[in-house]
Amino acid sequence: MTLTSTPVQHPSVRRVAFQSALAAALFLGFPAGLLLWLILFREASQTATVDPLVNILQANGLNKIILLAFCSIGWSYLLGRISGYRAWWKIGLATALGILAGWFSPLSNLDGWFADGLPIPTLYALTMCGLVASVTLCVGLAYGLLLRNARAALTMAFTTSFASVLALVLTIFLFDQFGIRVGGDIPLAMSKVTTVSLLISAMAGGAALGVGFSWFAGTGNLPTPVG
Repeated sequence: MTLTSTPVQHPSVRRVAFQSALAAALFLGFPAGLLLWLILFREASQTATVDPLVNILQANGLNKIILLAFCSIGWSYLLGRISGYRAWWKIGLATALGILAGWFSPLSNLDGWFADGLPIPTLYALTMCGLVASVTLCVGLAYGLLLRNARAALTMAFTTSFASVLALVLTIFLFDQFGIRVGGDIPLAMSKVTTVSLLISAMAGGAALGVGFSWFAGTGNLPTPVG
């Protein structure tokens, strides 16, 4: 494999990864868990001011994914700035389509495959892993299709999914070590575990996707792989 430009310096890769991680946390991880953030805020503040939004998000599961797809516009714009890819609206379309495809894919219902006989914490972890893996795989594939590069599609899909799911599992495990697990005695355990794990997962996946997209897009911030 040869490069068409000067080899990238490590600080540039770190910068792309860091900026992508923050952008993903803000516009993907936080909106993905917004309903649970609102519930935590309501319980902590003992106020009903957020109830209308909570009711909207709870009314239909599709409302949450539509909100995430809408918020992903911010991620797409920032990824365009970070990577140097000018047509950021194309990234936005690919992201939204990837999120929707991942939400409806069979992998997002992974818990349904093993529902019988599993303890609640394990079933919860399967649910989260299936959903995150499904969405990140589909978004990575969509980015590869955008670049018309099969190698990029497979690379971004699997590296993003692996990074996201690994971060998710490690976060859930860390909470478990402190006795905070879904189905346990800690109040609002699911909200606490899910909000934080989605943020960490989004940061890990965003860093991988940002570096991968910048690399394969060949926009100047990172070199382009050839061959």
